[in-house]
Amino acid sequence: MERLIEAVLDIWERDGASGTSARAISRLAQTPVSGIYHHFGSLEHLFLSSHEQAQRESERWCAARLAELEGVAPLSRGAFAPLLAALIDQWCEEQRRLAFAWRECQLIAAREDRYGPVAQRWTAMWRNFWEEVCTRCGHGGHGAFTAYLFDGEATLHLMRWRRPVDRAALDDMCAGWNDWLCGRPVRAGHWRQFAREQADLALPEQTISSGTMEQIAEAAADVLAQDGMAALTHRAVATRAGLTLGVVSYNFRSSAELVRAAFEMIYRKAVESGGGTVPEAVTLTDEPLLARYSNPPPRNDRILPAIDELMLAAARDGDLRDFAPQLRYRRGRTSGGLLRAILGREVAPLEAALFSGVISGHRKTCFGLTPAEAARAGAQAMLDLRTMVRAAADGAQSKSA
Repeated sequence: MERLIEAVLDIWERDGASGTSARAISRLAQTPVSGIYHHFGSLEHLFLSSHEQAQRESERWCAARLAELEGVAPLSRGAFAPLLAALIDQWCEEQRRLAFAWRECQLIAAREDRYGPVAQRWTAMWRNFWEEVCTRCGHGGHGAFTAYLFDGEATLHLMRWRRPVDRAALDDMCAGWNDWLCGRPVRAGHWRQFAREQADLALPEQTISSGTMEQIAEAAADVLAQDGMAALTHRAVATRAGLTLGVVSYNFRSSAELVRAAFEMIYRKAVESGGGTVPEAVTLTDEPLLARYSNPPPRNDRILPAIDELMLAAARDGDLRDFAPQLRYRRGRTSGGLLRAILGREVAPLEAALFSGVISGHRKTCFGLTPAEAARAGAQAMLDLRTMVRAAADGAQSKSA
């Protein structure tokens, strides 16, 4: 039993759900395929047991990190940012297998409601962990929002680009988060600005060069978003596009080419969808904000789940790694206008990136909810974030007066 679970966790790290066939699992575990059904009854139950094992190991990791802080006097708020960055980095670099298991759980929970309770157990674990860390650093009560930021940043930090730059930019993000919690103006974030400038210079080469290729790429992106990497085959894309299998195979000869086309289309849509969410001059008070964002998005809005798939693929696959700097450092443009409207002031680029990370992390805690429930929870999270940032700023001003 243990070997089968270990095999699933290894495959999730290396290939994702697309690699978890019964044959692949049994080959890696060096057990007969029949062993899966003998011990677990089905592949589904094997996957659930693997998620439970990953959660137990992650709970032990959290407990070990907290134990390392035992005996230390209550830390100052200034100690929080480097600790936050160090924990994110350690999780992503030393616990990649568990990190990918968590992401795989989120991906399937986004598509299948029955995985919602499994995803919620991850959410509860991280919220409790970060509340304890925050309390030890003078930020008690901010564990939930820090857990959202951790979710967003840990997803991005799995994507490796330039290791020293990635680590320094992570430090900038964590320092900016601490500034927000302390009610201070967010610092500039020089390393993150450098990384963003470099990302602008390293945009992936466009490979979609005809109307037919664009039609195929659009269908591939749709298959990926709705059904995941495991479903992305030439035949499935041909059916979705209304084309023959031969036409799809002629334009994209290998599975790798088809995957890259899907991701190129997803990235293009993500960029095109940005900006203009809220007019820059608008300041949203509580009621207009709730009214605007408490309605669920259209059911055909599949960009966000597709981007989640893209991020994990870019973290695993060297052929897709040139998407990593764009996904990691060019974000915040679509959320900057919304954040200005929420806070009622101009915001720094680093603040927009922080907001993007928090909202991304919060969105993943809503898997298992109905679209209407998730939309209302997201709108309430925006209000709560505004309250947190404004209260911290007011408190800092009172102390300096």
